[in-house]
Order: sequence, then structure tokens, then C-alpha cells
Amino acid sequence: MNEQDIEKLIHTIESISVVDCPDVSIAMPMHSQVLPPQPWDQKAFKEKLGIILPLSITNLWYQTSGLRLFEDVNYGQWGLILWSANQVITEQEKRIAQRKEDFRPGDLIIGEFLGDADLIVLRCDAASPDFGNVMIALPLDSREEWYFAANSLENFLSQFLAACGNKFWQVPGLLSAEQGTALEAVIDTLG
Repeated sequence: MNEQDIEKLIHTIESISVVDCPDVSIAMPMHSQVLPPQPWDQKAFKEKLGIILPLSITNLWYQTSGLRLFEDVNYGQWGLILWSANQVITEQEKRIAQRKEDFRPGDLIIGEFLGDADLIVLRCDAASPDFGNVMIALPLDSREEWYFAANSLENFLSQFLAACGNKFWQVPGLLSAEQGTALEAVIDTLG
């Protein structure tokens, strides 16, 4: 994700304001917000977490300290919160410690969904074919049941905005995280 793509996404998010999305199962006013940028230490991810960040997330964090997308204005029970770089470092250990058996080296939890405890996981293992992929970690299900949401953060955010905050990856027939990774590896070898 280059800086121009980030700027376009941010402009789109800022223009959303408060909306009633008919595509969401229960009609409710939702608000989206781009938080102001704040300083962060890119080296801390390598030093503290052993993580190499995809360019998409670094470009995003230089432009904003977080996103709040399609947040339920009335009850706060719907919406996507993409954390700041500093909050990711704080939350990472705590969240992974709760479910050590499901997370792998290179998993970076970058946000959460309000109301259901799903987590957004960005794959940050540069040696793996799934580097940069976005997965949705489900609170009660093992990793094999997690959703593969997109092959990049940019694609994930674009699709989420286009779906007006609806969880597009939950459409029947979409692949689990493991299946999506395997399929992408096959496609890469063919292409």
C-alpha cells in the first residue's frame, strides 16, 4: 500500500461521517473516524516482537494512529477498531497469551471488532507466502476455522469500506485462513 493509496482510503473514511447502512443486518447509525497520527517506533516491532512489518501497515501508521470504522453510534456494539502502533505492541502479548495454541510467529494483532471479540491478524512472517495477508481470528474457534479476509491490508480495508462495515468474509463459500493461504501459494506457483 503506497502513500497515495493510504491517502485515498483516509479521504474516503473521513467522508463517511455518520451513515445508516442498509447492508448491515440491523439498521443503525454508524460513525467512522481517522485518528490523528502519533509518533511510533518501527524498530520496536523487530526488537520486542520479532516482527517485520508489511509496508501497508507502516504507511498507514505514518498517516494515522488508528481507525474506527462503522462504529455503532448508539450502543458501541458494532464496528472495527484498527489500533495505533503503540497499542498493538501493548495488546499483542496479552492477546496471544490468552490463546498461545492458535497464534504463530509472525501473527500481528492489529485491531478488534466491537461486540464479538473477533481480532484482525496481519501476517508478518516475511519468509512465508502469506506475508501481508489479513485473517480474522475468531474468539472461540481454532486457527483452522479463522477466516482468510484479504491478501493485503489495503484490499481488506477497501472491501470493508465497500461492504459498508459488513463482514464480507463471512459470505458462505469463502475460504478459511488456512485454505486461503494454501490456495494463494498454488496460484503464485502457477503464475
